[in-house]
Amino acid sequence: MRIIIAGAGEVGFNIAKDLAEKYDVTVIEKDETKAAEVDRLNVEVVKGNAANVRILKKAGVERSQMFIAVTGDDEINLLSALAAKRMGVNTVIVRVGNPEYADKPVVRGHPIGYDVLICPELVLAYDFAKLVTLPGSIEFAEFEDITIVELSVKPDSPVANKKISEIEFPKNVIIAAIHRGDKIIVPKGETVIKPEDRIAVFGKSSEIEGLREIIGEQTAKSVVIVGAGTVGVYTAKLLERLNLNIKIIERDEKIAENALRELRKVKVVIGDATDMNMMIEEEIEKADVIIACTESDEKNLLVALLAKSLGVKKAFVRVNKKEYASLFEKVGVDAALSPRKSTYLEVMKILRMMKVKAVGEIKEGVIIIEIESGIDNKRVSQIKLPDNTIIAAVKRNGSIEVAKGDTVLRKSDLLYVLTTWENVEEVEKRLRG
Repeated sequence: MRIIIAGAGEVGFNIAKDLAEKYDVTVIEKDETKAAEVDRLNVEVVKGNAANVRILKKAGVERSQMFIAVTGDDEINLLSALAAKRMGVNTVIVRVGNPEYADKPVVRGHPIGYDVLICPELVLAYDFAKLVTLPGSIEFAEFEDITIVELSVKPDSPVANKKISEIEFPKNVIIAAIHRGDKIIVPKGETVIKPEDRIAVFGKSSEIEGLREIIGEQTAKSVVIVGAGTVGVYTAKLLERLNLNIKIIERDEKIAENALRELRKVKVVIGDATDMNMMIEEEIEKADVIIACTESDEKNLLVALLAKSLGVKKAFVRVNKKEYASLFEKVGVDAALSPRKSTYLEVMKILRMMKVKAVGEIKEGVIIIEIESGIDNKRVSQIKLPDNTIIAAVKRNGSIEVAKGDTVLRKSDLLYVLTTWENVEEVEKRLRG
């Protein structure tokens, strides 16, 4: 497959790096420094403006099957992708930063002709909102009426130091995986949940909320958002529907005024969230959650740690540099989310899921895939799967049920499987029969 990537920034570079071994990749980049950096990879580099038809032809767009537009300029992305589609490219993926171009986080089958249009800012806001509304959650994914959520187990949690078999979960809810340090454990009934574990819980969306009492987490009632840019305002819009006590802190007066015009039930404060005195005056310690989503990774980290030191229960932050995410979580941030990650994941889903469908990622590298069963009349417990893999749910006749060891699989069932990216091909081989 021949793939053209427009833009050699962080996202473009990482996509090119991952695809170079299996595909014929060409990168279009007008910045000399970025072009030189990506040239170190096993890819062809064409210097120039991706919205220029002459540059597109030079890159071989007419012979390509996929075009990925991830430059830092929305208009260039939109124009170059549209031109690529008109020139015969089968699949075009476009990233836009301005939410005016997208009415939701990810648009598939856009009427203009884009196959996938991604607005990472909106994706990030949606993710922040879900973390707030699912008590105890630090990661989550949704599809149809199923939710998979990763929860942090505190030392005083009712489930800490208990065997899974001793915990009374709702009927259609199971622990699909345990993240313990750097390890991923596929649990059994005798597995003991330890403090500081992160447990991936899979189940029907209607029953997931019942985990609150089991895990020992309370629903957030007060939320402080630092930064009134696109992410902050869109997150506030999603949360104000729930009648939460929401406050936005923004140091730029004009940006704050724009936010005030867009929001109805949200208090907007003009001030610097790194100023401890101001934070104390605003009684930040009473907040259940703080979301730091400014453009500065360093400021977001400082705000989160300051807020937690004052007594805020949970701190979620925006992180632009992917490598910072795990570092931030190690020093006390509850969840660090990257807007760039959503674009990267969408591309990986399309390329790695040619025969199976990726429907969600609960942690980097750990995914849920949907695959049609080729196995007939076998129990789940009888099927040998790769390490770190579990059949989480089965869809039959339009109804989804969480899979247990004695669940019998039928041919043409849709199976939802928790696994890792590297296991996808082996999972497909074993489950298609």
